[in-house]
Amino acid sequence: MPSFEGLLLWLLLALLAAGAVALLLVLRDRRPPAVAAAALARGDFAAALAAGSAPGAPRAERLAAAAGAKHLLDFAIAGALLAPLLAADPEDGEAWLEAGLVAAYAGDHDGAERAFARAAALRSDLLESITLHRAWSALARGDRRAARARFEEVEAPLESKLRSDLGPGDPLFAEWFLQAAALWRAAGDEERAAWALAAGRAAAPASGLWQVIAAPSG
Repeated sequence: MPSFEGLLLWLLLALLAAGAVALLLVLRDRRPPAVAAAALARGDFAAALAAGSAPGAPRAERLAAAAGAKHLLDFAIAGALLAPLLAADPEDGEAWLEAGLVAAYAGDHDGAERAFARAAALRSDLLESITLHRAWSALARGDRRAARARFEEVEAPLESKLRSDLGPGDPLFAEWFLQAAALWRAAGDEERAAWALAAGRAAAPASGLWQVIAAPSG
């Protein structure tokens, strides 16, 4: 029968081995900091683009760089950053959503609708935002009836979310405020439109998207 000292030694060795394995796993799982994603979250779109465009940047950083380029109205660069992500993973719903936005802002509304449809099929959890974006794209295309119909699907929960759950000030959701502003203005609701436009511009002062999405209120 093993002695108490022998059992204690065996236990200590086992603990040391487990610690070494855990340390090895941590070192192997070490990832570069999400610099581009952090810059995007604070509304520094130029920094997001610069960091996420670096050679070897991971998928999330590339996606953040594409979003940064979009806010800076560099739609060609945004598309070029998204293309390899979609080639590598055609099931990337977030990338399809960004591709749809970039296409819509660039005036390619047919391409935007195709991308939004792919995103909706892949990411049911993003349907509310996708429906908003589709509504704005229809408005920009000149189809006010389709824009109104789509916006009515999400208008009430979206307004509640913008006013309470999110609230003004988050650069990641500036687009939502700006698109809602354009849709409310098209519906003749100037009060909501002015509020949403001001909130969207204040949330992301470095973004140029307001120039494309909603005309300035003057």
